[in-house]
Amino acid sequence: MHTLSSSRNSTTEKPVPFRMTSLPNGPWKGISADFLGPLPSGEYLLVVIDNYSRYPEVEVVSTTSAKQQYKIFARQGVPHILKTDNGPPFSGHEFGKFAAHLGSRHRKVTPLWPRANGAIEQFNRCLVKVIRTAHTEGSWKQLLFKFLRMY
Repeated sequence: MHTLSSSRNSTTEKPVPFRMTSLPNGPWKGISADFLGPLPSGEYLLVVIDNYSRYPEVEVVSTTSAKQQYKIFARQGVPHILKTDNGPPFSGHEFGKFAAHLGSRHRKVTPLWPRANGAIEQFNRCLVKVIRTAHTEGSWKQLLFKFLRMY
């Protein structure tokens, strides 16, 4: 039984160690996706990262609808596993139908816990810095595309 009279403020339990996600057996077999936004322009960024090569695809979209993702899959192909957080754009009926139509297995990770989808969350931090910098230097889209070319 846990009592409040304890003089310690921390628990003695150690956190469970992280287990590394296994590397897919080739490019575009497993991907991670997330939306970033809304941006000051009202648009969103659909960010997709190949879990094998860490190659990013970034699409400027007007909504978080599943239909916005067809362009990326037309260019790169359909992944076997699509990993996303369980946020509203990815937990709805429309996205479920979209993933089933593609034939991809949708793997949901814990929402609001960045470590669960670390590669894409880290990349999103870089994108946020680029967009903030762009407001002082000019067009955010031009700076975004320049960043992606250099990345």
